[in-house]
Amino acid sequence: MHDFTDISYLQRGPAIHRKVYDLLTRHQLLSQLHAYSPAFVGSIPILVHTADSDIDIICSFDHQEMFMSTVKQLFGHCPGFIAREILIRDVPSVVANFRIDEQPVEIFGQATPTRQQMAYRHLLIEAAILEQKGDNFRQQVVALKEKGYHTEAAFCELLGIDGDPFLELLDLEN
Repeated sequence: MHDFTDISYLQRGPAIHRKVYDLLTRHQLLSQLHAYSPAFVGSIPILVHTADSDIDIICSFDHQEMFMSTVKQLFGHCPGFIAREILIRDVPSVVANFRIDEQPVEIFGQATPTRQQMAYRHLLIEAAILEQKGDNFRQQVVALKEKGYHTEAAFCELLGIDGDPFLELLDLEN
């Protein structure tokens, strides 16, 4: 299985991958967040993005206040910056949104190791499904996303899986 924590694959990918690699490296987004084990996740790595997809970066923190302070210090000057502390499935989380070079970026953090967070696990599951189902399936996912579906919901719809897509997809890990 692909190691999505190493973004070097983006250099050899299609135009969107090369564009994101350039943005991530030029602005040192991942290296600035190095202390928080950042990972680039979401729809762009697996090419199921739409025109308004953001660059999703997940992080793991030990101290929520310190992470929030770091994110504000690093990115608070960026256009559209907003950061908030929220509970996601009873897990304290930090979400920051802003734009860099007109590209929307979302930084997400929890006190959960990056590779154990739902977003990273979903990425691996979805990548495996796409590898198995092929490009026609990928295009169907994108078509549903363009109709307003979240990525996980689009996958579940096409796979005929009912229930909470964020939880149901995790059942496919094994």
